[in-house]
Amino acid sequence: MCGLTVFGPGRSVNEEMRENPIHRLKRVGSLVLNNAILSPESMAVLCPGRGFFDASIENLAMWNGCLSAADRNFIELANDAWRWADPSRPIPEIDTVVLPVGGIGIGNYGHFLYDGLPAALLHRLLLGPHAVLAGRPLLPWQSEILDALGLLDGYVALDRPTRFRKIVTSDMVSFNVQYPSRFVCAVFDRLRFRFGTGTKGRQRLLISRALPENRRVMENRPEIEAVAAEFGFEMMQPARMTIAEQARLFAEADCVIGESGAALANLGFCDPGTNVLEIQPERFADGWTRAACHVLGLRWHVFFACVTGEPGDGPVREFGFTVDPVMFRKALAEAFPAR
Repeated sequence: MCGLTVFGPGRSVNEEMRENPIHRLKRVGSLVLNNAILSPESMAVLCPGRGFFDASIENLAMWNGCLSAADRNFIELANDAWRWADPSRPIPEIDTVVLPVGGIGIGNYGHFLYDGLPAALLHRLLLGPHAVLAGRPLLPWQSEILDALGLLDGYVALDRPTRFRKIVTSDMVSFNVQYPSRFVCAVFDRLRFRFGTGTKGRQRLLISRALPENRRVMENRPEIEAVAAEFGFEMMQPARMTIAEQARLFAEADCVIGESGAALANLGFCDPGTNVLEIQPERFADGWTRAACHVLGLRWHVFFACVTGEPGDGPVREFGFTVDPVMFRKALAEAFPAR
């Protein structure tokens, strides 16, 4: 799916995004591993004598492809080999069937919802309550999601690598956010059914990332938020809301503007046909929002914003960028016509 319209003076990192409108969607497979080990720090899954389940460690880009940077329990050796950091440390065993709650990006809101959780939900529905979810100790928002999905009871919170009688997992634990399948709809539909909708009626939402911990900073944010307000957009900050509040708000939206980032995962709560404008800094290579909109039946548009400073300055995911207000106003007039 190509964007219905492409705006902005910035240049896409992925030039093929404009030249080739086809976005590869992920194929899905599941498997059962006997006497397998789950390491909660990285959510890596491995079978003694067979090695790692590749999908569980496939998405290591944020750690420069280095497993030991993501999980202190492992040390890399030559030729893609590895060993335990502390071979003398015993590995506890639990005689049960577990479903990994997610993959290596589990701490990120978008990765948590898309990577692994759809498979865990569907496996639980197939296998019944004797199969329980397992992973790191949960953050409050993660507990809210699992509780709403009926998956929190029996959750096994791990503080070290642990062996289980069986681990049932899927290749959706990695890259399902980049190349989503329709199985993600099972999560969002169930959450939306559980939480319901609000009472404000159809809304135009502007997602704000004006948070101190934000690593990608829109340097002229007040000016751009003022332009959006002219078109009837209401600013909201998902990070300061409960999951139920987010689900209800997005379920009522017919137009959404947001910067590339985890908060756009909430598009899963929107009705098909919702108009979406993603503000994507030109140095930000991800195209997952476009793919998610394709799967979810949303109308995706993109505005490429210019990154400040010379290319290559600083870490690839930490930078400032500006949105041209004149071009932005023209983009909104085209993408979001007056009601």
